[in-house]
Amino acid sequence: MSQTATMSQNGLSRGGALDLLRFVAALFIVLYHVAERAPVSLFAIHPAFGRGYLATDFFLMLSGYVLAKTYGPRVLGQGVTTGEFLKRRLLRIWPAHLVMLVLFVIFVLATGAVGLAPQNPQWFQWDQLLPQVFLMQAWFVPGPSGWNMPTWTLSALIVCYAGFPAAWRAAARITSPWTTLAIGVALFLVVDYAAKAVTGIPAHQLPLRFGLVRGIPLFALGMLIARLPTALPSRWADGLALAAGVGVVALQVVGRFDHASLALLGLLIWAAGASGAKGWGWAGLAGRLSFALFLTNQLVAVVWFGLLRVVEGKLGVEGPALWAAWALALPACVAAAWLFERFVDAPLQVWVKGWSRAPNHPLIPANAGTQIP
Repeated sequence: MSQTATMSQNGLSRGGALDLLRFVAALFIVLYHVAERAPVSLFAIHPAFGRGYLATDFFLMLSGYVLAKTYGPRVLGQGVTTGEFLKRRLLRIWPAHLVMLVLFVIFVLATGAVGLAPQNPQWFQWDQLLPQVFLMQAWFVPGPSGWNMPTWTLSALIVCYAGFPAAWRAAARITSPWTTLAIGVALFLVVDYAAKAVTGIPAHQLPLRFGLVRGIPLFALGMLIARLPTALPSRWADGLALAAGVGVVALQVVGRFDHASLALLGLLIWAAGASGAKGWGWAGLAGRLSFALFLTNQLVAVVWFGLLRVVEGKLGVEGPALWAAWALALPACVAAAWLFERFVDAPLQVWVKGWSRAPNHPLIPANAGTQIP
């Protein structure tokens, strides 16, 4: 078997389990972000709601897995340079990111012009805007992370993208995928416990400005999971994925078991990648929406709950009606993500691809623009 084939025995299936996982991860991150805005904070209802950081960690691992499965063979077989690879990834995420930042600035200026102060002014500090523009906010930049807060993960992922070609080629030199995975797990544990010794917080839960320390080991784990063989019956893969998902939920109900939860999330990614399930049109749509949902949810939530605060003050909304208004924020975020993907992100990618490269570039598959970075 060739080296390229060994590194990625099968590509990603579209309209299947991985597309669904991308959407679920993004949706749970949204839930985590709005949990404290509920009439009674979800964090106070059950400690499990306060572990939304695991959804972000899952997103980072999934990003490494998706990138390795999609681009790994091309990196090995085409001799793609790091600079060219990084350029392609930046062109995928940066245009839509900049559009959202412009919308944030317009919103803050417009509300300020009519005398409406933001409920959380620490999120909109002007000295934090420039690091956000250049996606550097996770590179140990001091101060509170604000504006489009979830994009700290993209800030960390840029460094992961820059190192991916070299890391993937280095992993290819080690025959056993289990050996490389063991190295990745050891790296994660060393960084995790070192961060806890220094800061009192494990690396997988560090504040956003330390995103590089948090993101790189998790991305590497996802990348190395992609090396594992996936030659098993589809029904076994589906069963393992279901068991891993149920196991993660059960662990959160009974207590805090972060490392065990991350291990199960890694198993979930591997099993979903091995699943033969595909052709689910609704899952394909959900997968396409995941990146847009990730980018847009913060602004949608700010607008939604700002309006809710005004309505609540004037009409005295309370009780079940207040809970219903809070819950409707989730479908509102999904609807906004659909509009953004349809009318902003997809057209932007068409324009960027036409401007930046000739058709049928060997590095970029035709549907690369639909994947979560």
